Amino acid sequence: MNTASKRKPLSEQLAYGLFWSWNLIFLSFMVLGYAPRLLPELIIEVRNGVIPFSYLIYASVLACVPVAGVILGLTLLRRAPARLFALGYVIEGPLMLILAVRFFVIRQATLSLTALLLYAGVGMAAFLWHLLDVQDEGRGAFPGAPWLRLAGLTVMLITCLYASIWIAFYAVPVITEALRWILHTIGHLGEFFRGVVRFFQDSLREGLIWLPFALLGFILILYTGTLFVLTPVAVPLLSARAWWRALRQQIQRSGRFWPLALVVVVVLASVGLFFFANQQPQKQVFEWLSEPPASSQQAQALVEKSDAIRNGLLNAYLAPFRYISSTGEVRHISDIYMGTFKLDSAQAFAVQRLYEGVARPLIYSPAAAENKTPGQDNIAFRQDPIEAARLYQSFFDQPIVEGERAAIVNAVRSTWSADQAEAAWQAVDDREVHLMRQEVTVSEHGDWADVELFEVYQNNTLQRQEVIYYFNLPESAVLTGIWLGESPDREARFTYRVSPRGAAQAVYVEQTRRQIDPALLEQIGPRQYRLRAFPIQPLVSRWDENRTRRVVEDAPPFYLWLTYRTFAIENAWPLPRLAVVRNLFWDKDTVRLLNGEPWQVAGTDWLPVSVPASQAVQPVSHRYDLPGGESVLAVPASQVALPVLPQGLRLAMVLDRSRSMAAYVEQISSTLHDLQEKLGADVPVDIYLTSSAFRGEQPSVISLADLDAQNILYFGGQNAAELLAQFDAQRENRAYDAVLVFTDGSGYELGPAPAQFPIPDVPVWLVHMGGNIPLGYDDLTLEAIQASGGGVEGDLDAALQRFALARVGAEGEGRDVLDGYVWSVLPTDAAQVQVASVDEQDGFAAFAARRLILAEMQRNRNQIKDLETLDYLHEIAKQYSIITPYSSMIVLVTDRQQQQLDLLETKDDRFTREYEAIGETNLANQIPMAGVPEPHEWLLIGVAMAILLYYSFRKRLASGNV
Repeated sequence: MNTASKRKPLSEQLAYGLFWSWNLIFLSFMVLGYAPRLLPELIIEVRNGVIPFSYLIYASVLACVPVAGVILGLTLLRRAPARLFALGYVIEGPLMLILAVRFFVIRQATLSLTALLLYAGVGMAAFLWHLLDVQDEGRGAFPGAPWLRLAGLTVMLITCLYASIWIAFYAVPVITEALRWILHTIGHLGEFFRGVVRFFQDSLREGLIWLPFALLGFILILYTGTLFVLTPVAVPLLSARAWWRALRQQIQRSGRFWPLALVVVVVLASVGLFFFANQQPQKQVFEWLSEPPASSQQAQALVEKSDAIRNGLLNAYLAPFRYISSTGEVRHISDIYMGTFKLDSAQAFAVQRLYEGVARPLIYSPAAAENKTPGQDNIAFRQDPIEAARLYQSFFDQPIVEGERAAIVNAVRSTWSADQAEAAWQAVDDREVHLMRQEVTVSEHGDWADVELFEVYQNNTLQRQEVIYYFNLPESAVLTGIWLGESPDREARFTYRVSPRGAAQAVYVEQTRRQIDPALLEQIGPRQYRLRAFPIQPLVSRWDENRTRRVVEDAPPFYLWLTYRTFAIENAWPLPRLAVVRNLFWDKDTVRLLNGEPWQVAGTDWLPVSVPASQAVQPVSHRYDLPGGESVLAVPASQVALPVLPQGLRLAMVLDRSRSMAAYVEQISSTLHDLQEKLGADVPVDIYLTSSAFRGEQPSVISLADLDAQNILYFGGQNAAELLAQFDAQRENRAYDAVLVFTDGSGYELGPAPAQFPIPDVPVWLVHMGGNIPLGYDDLTLEAIQASGGGVEGDLDAALQRFALARVGAEGEGRDVLDGYVWSVLPTDAAQVQVASVDEQDGFAAFAARRLILAEMQRNRNQIKDLETLDYLHEIAKQYSIITPYSSMIVLVTDRQQQQLDLLETKDDRFTREYEAIGETNLANQIPMAGVPEPHEWLLIGVAMAILLYYSFRKRLASGNV
């Protein structure tokens, strides 16, 4: 036999050449680049919990696919060039493309995308079965194997046709641009070779390790380009041939009807699955919630749809993580076709709409109107999450980040990039700033103590950050100071200034916009406070000495001191109770000291509830004489006979019917029963049933005897201000001795008072179910509570006890029982009768000033908004250096800041404070998203392997090597 007869046909040589060259190059790429550079880092981040474990599986399978292909090529398919070609172009290449897109582009897979990938996997498995079963008859397999193969190959054919149509949108312009590039290169060979020489020079200068990776990656793109360009034609033909062969064989065995029926069933099931899986819930949910329900029946119907509403709002909120773009905004397609084929905008937009229909599993359907603004992308990704968060808050009466935290954290961590996962996780879980050090120092003075909290912060991000605390202290405690420092040196720290609350807030907000250091400490409730410090300086990013790479250094520490004064409670010193913290986290590396000694804090707590006193604390009576002939007394409650609740009281009870109150149905019912028993069965109690604007009915008033507490519909959300406003509107001329507001710990997040209302002429007591005290109150509500002589409690008995004590005191005496002491403000001669000795220490002065201000608020309730009254209250706060509802502490670091504050303190609105939201995470604005590349990028990375190169160059860019 001569040599020519042994030579394989050209088609077989081409099949062998394409398969082996592509696989060998890809294996080299994996060994020299992808595997050693990506997989170790990915393993570390998965182990650290930053990236989900599924991404390690995707990466590993992606690396193993060409290995499996080579093994099959060396064994079962070694003498079958046609099957090798089919393995590479129908299974191996598309599978790697799918895995690469899923790994690098898609963050959290939706049901539709998951179904599509599983569907494609079934088809590929059937085609692989077809390739490996060399007899092609299914002999030796189970009886239903031929039918199963036919169904699988039908799935494969449908998948290939679908994928080919999708890829064709890119293949056509890529071929066109490639031909133009070839022609341009031929015409400018000198420029081309000069560019190649510069590339090698740059690679040699930057390090040889990148040279083989870049060369192999470039060659890999060229080879993979054949897959990309030929796929819309070759893959459907190969799949169709396999399908037709299986169908023909089955027809020969079983006749025409049943094989064709199976094919029809598979086709119809596939179409049905596509349309079913691609139903997105957000449009329907937004329509349901677009208008408040018109009746309680409609409200109840919405409550019954809670799960569907939750899914729809969550899908809209997480749209930037689940989809690559939205309908009407996949502009890279229209841009490509306008640039490549010179189509006008209408023609290009028609192509874009066709593409959006094909790419439906990856395209978000906006809940609002589609984007019609030329040149603006991702409108839906910015607007819909904000609207979804608003609707969620209105319907479920809690922020979506709190209600769906687990789902949101899982979504934002779904990425191959540790940088993106960590940044997103930081934004959701407030992990931007690390609490490096925390020291608590307690200085005991008998039955009261001075407590200092010293903390050191360090920023973990490249942006300036603000640390925000919402915390509670016992109502009798008083905050006495705050300082900032650039070092732990107390002598060099910046001290506070007591300023009118509105002026202090205005300066703080303006200075944070200018990126200058301030800190602000405010009172936002009878026992609630807010502390903000800015800016915690970012990581230091700079060029190294040779300016060849960027070096990231630790951020400088930020130092903060806070002091307060408190009485002992149950033989211990209370510590601040954290309600909410923003942008800060602590861990096992946080150094914690108590009075200079290491101590342990349980779990994830910021601070323990209290610090045990060094010895048994014996409460004693205190008296402080103030200028003007008045004194403040604090007498241990154990030495005072507390009054019982008087009979025949006329009480109004305001019942919050927000959705979050549904968790307290049993407690509400028992509390109402106890209240009626305390007052007497014959004493009427008016129940004010509140109603949110989202409820669909007006607020109403009924008697307690007529209330069915077990069957109340809790719906929508309201804050305390809205509850009081509705009470005032419904009260008419009814006279009461007190107003009890039954609510829970939510509401502050809903914003300020929706309407103005006067300070009630009787005490207002807010009873928070479950003892859940909210973050705070808007200023109008806080004023109404304190100026009316009321207060805030976590249970009914405590509120009634305090009310009964205040009722037997004289007007403006401010009698109250708090934290184990009975407090009162009396003329000095009357105070001497009750407590003969005066505190020799000035320490009790801060407690006394705080109690005097509360008494003065009640005395001047009718003039509480007059500047003269407010200035008088503020002067007391300044004199005794304390925080009050009207006086805040602000730390400023420059003379210009001080001058600005001087000016604002003379303005008429110096006590007017704007409501400030907590600062919920807006995912669309704060978290890096996987976006759609620009048109020229699509033409360069039209194949999946180019995405792999993206990882390489991205890491180089981050390290400054390019």
